[in-house]
Amino acid sequence: MGERPQSHQNALKPYGLLYELLQNHDVDVKWIINPNKEKDGIDFSCREKDYRSGAFLVPVSYVTVGVRETFEAWELKGVVIQKMQEDLVLPVFTSLTIPPRWTLDKENGYIAVPFFQAAGIPSSAYGGARVSNWKTPAELGVCDDIFVLPHADPKFETHKNLYYWNQKYKGAIWAGCHAASILENLSGTAEESEELIQLNFLSAGFPGARSAGLVPFRDHRHGTPPYKNAFPSDPVAQYLGSPDKAHLNGSERIFFPKRINKWRSGAKVLVFDPDAPDIPDISNGEAAVSIYGHGFDNTENGLVMYQAGHSIYGETEEHVAAMRAFFNWSFYATEIKRKENLVSFKSRDSNKRNVGAKIGDDLTEILNLHPIHFDLDESIIRDKVKPQLTEIAEFMLKNPAILLDIRSHTDSRANDVYNQQLSDDRVEATRDFLIEKDVEEHRISGRGYGETELVNNCKNGIPCSEKQHEVNRRSEFILSIDCRIYNGEEDLQL
Repeated sequence: MGERPQSHQNALKPYGLLYELLQNHDVDVKWIINPNKEKDGIDFSCREKDYRSGAFLVPVSYVTVGVRETFEAWELKGVVIQKMQEDLVLPVFTSLTIPPRWTLDKENGYIAVPFFQAAGIPSSAYGGARVSNWKTPAELGVCDDIFVLPHADPKFETHKNLYYWNQKYKGAIWAGCHAASILENLSGTAEESEELIQLNFLSAGFPGARSAGLVPFRDHRHGTPPYKNAFPSDPVAQYLGSPDKAHLNGSERIFFPKRINKWRSGAKVLVFDPDAPDIPDISNGEAAVSIYGHGFDNTENGLVMYQAGHSIYGETEEHVAAMRAFFNWSFYATEIKRKENLVSFKSRDSNKRNVGAKIGDDLTEILNLHPIHFDLDESIIRDKVKPQLTEIAEFMLKNPAILLDIRSHTDSRANDVYNQQLSDDRVEATRDFLIEKDVEEHRISGRGYGETELVNNCKNGIPCSEKQHEVNRRSEFILSIDCRIYNGEEDLQL
């Protein structure tokens, strides 16, 4: 990610690889960012090579034959992939665990299509190549992660669902060009009350007040580059250089909060013009070129991002930087949604409270089951855990929208190859048990991890008790949702 010069091949195609790893291989990717670096500074060094601008790292436990083949295919496309044998302590910002589901605006989404093509991300990631598969804001639901709104003319009646979608489903909103200022200035009456609401996601001010929102795009001048870049260790700001040239086109090339207004305190102005000509005449600033934050400054809402300019697509390093910011934000926003978006499970027992779970949670914890362990060197299902597996099967039969990823682990005794095969066998035995209980095959995925993810320090050569080893011989049942079935409105059943 830190190669020079930055190009589509070495700086954008990595996002295509990242998407494929998350979509097809269930890989847990570590995002490495030095929290104390300066702009374009070093995240970490290895073998006399410096890594910059937020490298993505795949732990060895996820490197299967299929993942290796995927690496090789993307190397041919220009992605720089390096294998590390060292045990390193690295500054992991977060893990990326699920692929984004973008939805393009039905009217103007075509403007963003070249971003995805440059990164090698398939059209299936954003609804398909046909405009008929894209959506209007009113059509957005729980299974849409990101709504992409380039150069549009939104209206309150057609776009007010963004207000609710951002809060209820943690939906992330990206807007480009004058779509941003128009959106921020939309106000009207809420659907279920007489309350006045405004779609000023990133700017302060009371709904409907003349001072709330942004200066309309026709009422201010353009910016005056060179621009400045802020927050060098922020995940969205992981790009090299400055994206100035990418924003010098279209009807709105910079964003201003209204004169007696300001950006919300939690919004991050990543790129700004310190010499904007209209400050302080019509605005007190900051003059933002690229900005993002949680909708309405509420960390339980989805992320919102505005990037100035009609289109940020291009071949120069500046265009690459702007598109990297878009993809950084996209993958980060999806992870934020996963962590915040609760699926409600309704208890059958009226005396017990309902339970909220998140995509990626372990089903044994949701159902309050004991951990499911195996005997040493065995892949046979223990009699004492069969009732727990039966309860998992019954849960899945009651909730056809639930999908499971079984992850099986061994202790460190025996060699690595043997333990990998043993954990694969345990996944197969667990999967067969659930299928015998009438759970459909396509709803169950999984693989073994061998001894690569121990939960304690019982590594090779470390003396441990049998009880300490046993906790490593475990299976996890990771929850996900089939969006073809679940619409987010109904409670699932415990």
